Amino acid sequence: MCMTIAAWPVVDRHRVVHAYKPGEPSAAEGPFRTLRAHKWASSGVRVTRRAGGRLTGQMTVFSSLNVESARLARHGNPDAAARVACAAAELETGPEFAWLQRILSDLPGHEAERVIDGVLPDEAPDALAEALKAVARRTEQLRADELILTTLAEVIAGRIEEVHEGYVVLVRVSGPAAMIPRWMTIHAQRDKVGALLALVMDKLDAGSAVIEVVPAIDVGEETGGGVFSPFGRGDVRVRSLTRADERLLAADPQPLRILVPVLIEA
Repeated sequence: MCMTIAAWPVVDRHRVVHAYKPGEPSAAEGPFRTLRAHKWASSGVRVTRRAGGRLTGQMTVFSSLNVESARLARHGNPDAAARVACAAAELETGPEFAWLQRILSDLPGHEAERVIDGVLPDEAPDALAEALKAVARRTEQLRADELILTTLAEVIAGRIEEVHEGYVVLVRVSGPAAMIPRWMTIHAQRDKVGALLALVMDKLDAGSAVIEVVPAIDVGEETGGGVFSPFGRGDVRVRSLTRADERLLAADPQPLRILVPVLIEA
């Protein structure tokens, strides 16, 4: 069993523009037109919103790889930006994204927008989470093909273990914990114990960086059953339980059996 945590795999246009022009209004048209004109961003996928069986509007969903390509463009790597944007376009035309698009189109009202922001509605079908995981897994595969992305920004992903008035404690599956201002996690809608999030540190120069907290998702493929053991992981620094652990611990306990050797003399 394993947990692999990745940043939320879909974004809106504002996130893409923010990565390209941090600090400027993310609703501005100019920066996104520049990205598209240089092929540093994909076109995204249109999702039709419905309510009561009637058409209520459309929205455009982008692969989160567009955030990476916009960041590359800002750092002066136009060729790499174009390659990553091309990978985003490939992902957006693939079967995983088409599956997600169909599910989002069936969600009522503005629920689809909440999903793009990193929120799974309570009444959402189970298939929605599976579709998001499929897109996230494919995203991570494409990210791995572009080595420059591993050094472009530092990402710390994990699960919130403690929530305090001014900060939360983020624990990775393996590695040291980190304290994050709670107001940042509230904005990402990830300020509860057990929530998954990613802290992205994008270096601007030798003394400054853009720091962003974004929703995250568990894309690990859990296989097999077995019995929970607190000693079953290779890294002794593990301080949190995975969801698979929680399910095993919540199950009916097995009777304790103690075998005692007995010597019988003839």
